[in-house]
Amino acid sequence: MTNEHEVTEKLKQYCIEHGLDFLTLADVLNEPKVVPMVRGIGYEYVVTAYLRKLFEDDERFVAGKTIVNSQLYVKGSDSEIFDKEANKFIRLECKLAKNGSFSMGSRNSNYPHCNIKIMRSRTQGEAVIKKLALNGEATEVELTAHKDSYLPSTFDFVITNLRNAFYITTNEDTFKFEPTDEQWSYLEIFFNTSSHANIDNELKFSHYYIKSEDLTPKNNTFSCNRKTCPNPSDCKFIPNYPIFKMSHPMNWKHLKDIRQDLL
Repeated sequence: MTNEHEVTEKLKQYCIEHGLDFLTLADVLNEPKVVPMVRGIGYEYVVTAYLRKLFEDDERFVAGKTIVNSQLYVKGSDSEIFDKEANKFIRLECKLAKNGSFSMGSRNSNYPHCNIKIMRSRTQGEAVIKKLALNGEATEVELTAHKDSYLPSTFDFVITNLRNAFYITTNEDTFKFEPTDEQWSYLEIFFNTSSHANIDNELKFSHYYIKSEDLTPKNNTFSCNRKTCPNPSDCKFIPNYPIFKMSHPMNWKHLKDIRQDLL
Protein backbone atom coordinates (compact mmCIF):
# COMPACT_ATOMS: atom_id res chain seq x y z
CA MET A 1 0.00 0.00 0.00
CA THR A 2 1.33 3.43 -0.96
CA ASN A 3 1.99 5.76 1.99
CA GLU A 4 2.00 9.56 2.18
CA HIS A 5 5.79 9.79 1.91
CA GLU A 6 5.77 7.76 -1.32
CA VAL A 7 3.01 9.95 -2.76
CA THR A 8 4.96 13.10 -1.89
CA GLU A 9 8.07 11.72 -3.59
CA LYS A 10 6.03 10.80 -6.68
CA LEU A 11 4.66 14.35 -6.86
CA LYS A 12 8.14 15.82 -6.53
CA GLN A 13 9.43 13.53 -9.27
CA TYR A 14 6.46 14.45 -11.44
CA CYS A 15 7.37 18.14 -11.10
CA ILE A 16 11.01 17.47 -11.89
CA GLU A 17 10.09 15.44 -14.96
CA HIS A 18 7.78 18.11 -16.33
CA GLY A 19 9.80 21.15 -15.29
CA LEU A 20 7.33 22.35 -12.66
CA ASP A 21 7.87 23.99 -9.29
CA PHE A 22 6.77 21.55 -6.58
CA LEU A 23 6.10 24.37 -4.11
CA THR A 24 3.45 25.86 -6.45
CA LEU A 25 1.80 22.54 -7.37
CA ALA A 26 -1.09 23.14 -4.96
CA ASP A 27 -1.70 26.53 -6.58
CA VAL A 28 -1.69 24.92 -10.03
CA LEU A 29 -4.24 22.33 -8.91
CA ASN A 30 -6.47 25.12 -7.60
CA GLU A 31 -6.50 27.09 -10.88
CA PRO A 32 -10.13 27.54 -12.10
CA LYS A 33 -9.28 25.88 -15.44
CA VAL A 34 -7.71 22.89 -13.69
CA VAL A 35 -10.10 22.15 -10.80
CA PRO A 36 -13.02 20.74 -12.88
CA MET A 37 -10.68 18.39 -14.74
CA VAL A 38 -8.92 17.22 -11.58
CA ARG A 39 -12.21 16.68 -9.77
CA GLY A 40 -13.75 14.85 -12.72
CA ILE A 41 -10.83 12.47 -13.26
CA GLY A 42 -10.22 12.22 -9.52
CA TYR A 43 -13.78 10.98 -9.08
CA GLU A 44 -12.97 7.98 -11.28
CA TYR A 45 -10.34 6.95 -8.73
CA VAL A 46 -12.75 7.58 -5.84
CA VAL A 47 -15.30 5.23 -7.41
CA THR A 48 -12.67 2.60 -8.18
CA ALA A 49 -11.40 2.67 -4.59
CA TYR A 50 -14.98 2.43 -3.28
CA LEU A 51 -15.73 -0.59 -5.46
CA ARG A 52 -12.46 -2.32 -4.63
CA LYS A 53 -13.43 -2.06 -0.97
CA LEU A 54 -16.99 -3.21 -1.73
CA PHE A 55 -15.80 -6.32 -3.57
CA GLU A 56 -12.64 -7.07 -1.57
CA ASP A 57 -14.08 -10.37 -0.23
CA ASP A 58 -16.24 -11.14 -3.26
CA GLU A 59 -15.43 -14.37 -5.07
CA ARG A 60 -17.06 -13.30 -8.32
CA PHE A 61 -16.49 -9.57 -8.87
CA VAL A 62 -13.35 -7.42 -8.76
CA ALA A 63 -13.06 -3.68 -9.48
CA GLY A 64 -10.27 -1.91 -11.32
CA LYS A 65 -9.38 0.95 -13.62
CA THR A 66 -7.76 1.19 -17.02
CA ILE A 67 -6.37 4.23 -18.80
CA VAL A 68 -8.96 5.27 -21.39
CA ASN A 69 -7.89 5.86 -24.99
CA SER A 70 -8.77 9.45 -25.91
CA GLN A 71 -9.85 8.53 -29.45
CA LEU A 72 -13.62 8.94 -29.60
CA TYR A 73 -14.25 5.76 -31.55
CA VAL A 74 -12.24 3.55 -29.18
CA LYS A 75 -14.33 2.26 -26.31
CA GLY A 76 -12.94 2.62 -22.81
CA SER A 77 -14.23 3.05 -19.27
CA ASP A 78 -13.60 5.38 -16.34
CA SER A 79 -13.76 2.40 -14.01
CA GLU A 80 -14.76 -1.22 -14.42
CA ILE A 81 -15.91 -4.35 -12.68
CA PHE A 82 -14.71 -7.74 -13.88
CA ASP A 83 -17.15 -10.64 -13.58
CA LYS A 84 -14.90 -13.70 -13.16
CA GLU A 85 -17.75 -16.16 -13.61
CA ALA A 86 -19.05 -14.64 -16.85
CA ASN A 87 -15.52 -13.60 -17.95
CA LYS A 88 -16.58 -10.09 -18.91
CA PHE A 89 -15.95 -6.47 -17.97
CA ILE A 90 -18.78 -4.19 -16.81
CA ARG A 91 -17.96 -0.66 -17.97
CA LEU A 92 -18.63 2.30 -15.66
CA GLU A 93 -18.84 5.98 -16.57
CA CYS A 94 -18.13 8.27 -13.61
CA LYS A 95 -19.88 11.65 -13.84
CA LEU A 96 -20.32 14.31 -11.17
CA ALA A 97 -23.49 16.34 -10.81
CA LYS A 98 -23.47 19.57 -12.80
CA ASN A 99 -21.83 22.43 -10.90
CA GLY A 100 -24.44 24.41 -8.93
CA SER A 101 -27.36 22.56 -10.52
CA PHE A 102 -29.46 21.85 -7.41
CA SER A 103 -32.93 23.39 -7.57
CA MET A 104 -35.92 23.20 -5.26
CA GLY A 105 -38.08 23.15 -8.37
CA SER A 106 -38.50 24.70 -11.80
CA ARG A 107 -41.29 25.19 -14.31
CA ASN A 108 -40.55 21.92 -16.09
CA SER A 109 -39.38 19.96 -13.03
CA ASN A 110 -41.48 21.02 -10.08
CA TYR A 111 -39.59 19.08 -7.41
CA PRO A 112 -36.14 19.17 -5.76
CA HIS A 113 -33.56 17.95 -8.25
CA CYS A 114 -30.13 18.39 -9.73
CA ASN A 115 -28.61 17.56 -13.10
CA ILE A 116 -25.92 15.01 -13.84
CA LYS A 117 -23.44 16.11 -16.50
CA ILE A 118 -23.11 13.24 -18.98
CA MET A 119 -21.63 14.54 -22.20
CA ARG A 120 -18.53 14.18 -24.31
CA SER A 121 -15.72 16.61 -23.65
CA ARG A 122 -15.14 16.78 -27.40
CA THR A 123 -17.81 16.66 -30.10
CA GLN A 124 -17.61 13.99 -32.75
CA GLY A 125 -16.39 15.13 -36.13
CA GLU A 126 -17.72 14.07 -39.51
CA ALA A 127 -15.11 11.34 -40.00
CA VAL A 128 -15.82 9.78 -36.61
CA ILE A 129 -19.58 9.95 -37.21
CA LYS A 130 -19.22 8.12 -40.51
CA LYS A 131 -17.12 5.44 -38.81
CA LEU A 132 -19.58 5.00 -35.95
CA ALA A 133 -22.56 4.82 -38.29
CA LEU A 134 -21.08 1.75 -39.98
CA ASN A 135 -21.98 -0.50 -37.04
CA GLY A 136 -25.69 0.24 -37.61
CA GLU A 137 -26.44 1.32 -34.05
CA ALA A 138 -27.32 4.87 -35.12
CA THR A 139 -27.56 6.67 -38.44
CA GLU A 140 -25.36 9.57 -39.52
CA VAL A 141 -28.37 11.87 -39.11
CA GLU A 142 -28.90 10.71 -35.51
CA LEU A 143 -25.21 10.93 -34.67
CA THR A 144 -24.91 14.39 -36.21
CA ALA A 145 -27.83 15.59 -34.08
CA HIS A 146 -26.11 14.28 -30.95
CA LYS A 147 -22.43 15.07 -31.59
CA ASP A 148 -21.66 15.49 -27.89
CA SER A 149 -23.96 12.77 -26.54
CA TYR A 150 -23.38 9.12 -25.66
CA LEU A 151 -25.18 6.02 -26.83
CA PRO A 152 -25.93 3.69 -23.89
CA SER A 153 -23.84 0.95 -25.48
CA THR A 154 -20.72 3.03 -24.73
CA PHE A 155 -20.84 1.96 -21.06
CA ASP A 156 -23.06 -0.21 -18.88
CA PHE A 157 -23.64 2.01 -15.85
CA VAL A 158 -23.27 5.66 -14.90
CA ILE A 159 -21.96 6.43 -11.40
CA THR A 160 -22.54 9.85 -9.86
CA ASN A 161 -22.09 11.95 -6.75
CA LEU A 162 -24.38 14.89 -5.92
CA ARG A 163 -22.05 17.14 -3.91
CA ASN A 164 -20.98 19.13 -6.98
CA ALA A 165 -24.58 20.34 -7.36
CA PHE A 166 -24.00 22.53 -4.30
CA TYR A 167 -20.78 24.15 -5.52
CA ILE A 168 -20.57 27.84 -6.37
CA THR A 169 -18.04 29.89 -8.31
CA THR A 170 -16.70 32.64 -6.06
CA ASN A 171 -15.78 36.18 -7.07
CA GLU A 172 -12.18 34.98 -7.23
CA ASP A 173 -13.21 32.37 -9.83
CA THR A 174 -12.55 29.50 -7.44
CA PHE A 175 -14.94 26.60 -6.84
CA LYS A 176 -16.38 26.09 -3.38
CA PHE A 177 -18.92 23.80 -1.70
CA GLU A 178 -21.37 26.33 -0.28
CA PRO A 179 -25.09 25.48 -0.11
CA THR A 180 -27.51 28.34 0.48
CA ASP A 181 -29.53 28.49 3.71
CA GLU A 182 -32.53 27.05 1.85
CA GLN A 183 -30.42 24.22 0.49
CA TRP A 184 -28.96 23.44 3.94
CA SER A 185 -32.50 23.23 5.30
CA TYR A 186 -33.47 20.81 2.57
CA LEU A 187 -30.34 18.69 3.07
CA GLU A 188 -31.01 18.49 6.82
CA ILE A 189 -34.33 16.82 6.02
CA PHE A 190 -32.91 14.73 3.17
CA PHE A 191 -30.14 13.23 5.34
CA ASN A 192 -32.08 13.44 8.61
CA THR A 193 -29.39 15.36 10.50
CA SER A 194 -28.87 18.97 11.56
CA SER A 195 -25.07 18.67 11.46
CA HIS A 196 -23.63 20.39 8.41
CA ALA A 197 -20.40 18.43 8.83
CA ASN A 198 -22.36 15.16 8.73
CA ILE A 199 -24.28 16.33 5.68
CA ASP A 200 -21.05 17.19 3.89
CA ASN A 201 -19.66 13.74 4.68
CA GLU A 202 -22.87 12.09 3.47
CA LEU A 203 -22.59 13.97 0.19
CA LYS A 204 -18.92 13.07 -0.21
CA PHE A 205 -19.40 9.35 0.36
CA SER A 206 -22.88 8.73 -1.09
CA HIS A 207 -22.59 7.52 -4.67
CA TYR A 208 -25.39 6.46 -7.00
CA TYR A 209 -25.61 4.31 -10.11
CA ILE A 210 -28.01 3.73 -12.98
CA LYS A 211 -28.07 1.52 -16.05
CA SER A 212 -27.07 3.64 -19.02
CA GLU A 213 -30.07 2.50 -21.07
CA ASP A 214 -32.44 3.77 -18.35
CA LEU A 215 -31.37 7.36 -19.04
CA THR A 216 -32.56 7.55 -22.64
CA PRO A 217 -35.86 9.12 -23.80
CA LYS A 218 -36.55 5.79 -25.51
CA ASN A 219 -36.91 4.18 -22.08
CA ASN A 220 -38.60 7.13 -20.35
CA THR A 221 -41.62 9.41 -20.63
CA PHE A 222 -39.70 12.55 -21.66
CA SER A 223 -38.61 13.50 -25.19
CA CYS A 224 -35.24 14.56 -26.54
CA ASN A 225 -34.91 18.35 -26.69
CA ARG A 226 -32.47 18.44 -29.61
CA LYS A 227 -34.05 20.43 -32.43
CA THR A 228 -32.49 18.23 -35.10
CA CYS A 229 -33.21 14.89 -33.40
CA PRO A 230 -35.20 12.80 -35.93
CA ASN A 231 -36.97 10.73 -33.23
CA PRO A 232 -37.46 12.86 -30.07
CA SER A 233 -39.84 10.52 -28.21
CA ASP A 234 -37.89 7.42 -29.22
CA CYS A 235 -34.40 8.89 -28.97
CA LYS A 236 -31.75 6.34 -28.06
CA PHE A 237 -29.10 8.83 -26.86
CA ILE A 238 -28.36 9.76 -23.24
CA PRO A 239 -29.28 13.42 -22.52
CA ASN A 240 -26.37 15.71 -21.67
CA TYR A 241 -27.94 16.75 -18.36
CA PRO A 242 -30.39 14.10 -17.13
CA ILE A 243 -32.35 14.97 -14.00
CA PHE A 244 -31.71 13.34 -10.63
CA LYS A 245 -34.98 13.66 -8.72
CA MET A 246 -33.98 13.97 -5.07
CA SER A 247 -37.19 12.82 -3.38
CA HIS A 248 -37.65 9.87 -5.72
CA PRO A 249 -34.46 9.11 -7.70
CA MET A 250 -36.34 6.94 -10.22
CA ASN A 251 -33.85 4.37 -11.47
CA TRP A 252 -30.86 5.73 -9.55
CA LYS A 253 -29.72 3.48 -6.69
CA HIS A 254 -27.01 3.59 -4.01
CA LEU A 255 -23.69 2.29 -5.32
CA LYS A 256 -23.36 -0.09 -2.37
CA ASP A 257 -26.22 -2.10 -3.90
CA ILE A 258 -24.81 -2.44 -7.43
CA ARG A 259 -24.06 -6.16 -7.09
CA GLN A 260 -27.74 -6.97 -7.44
CA ASP A 261 -27.73 -5.49 -10.95
CA LEU A 262 -24.55 -7.29 -12.01
CA LEU A 263 -26.01 -10.79 -11.74
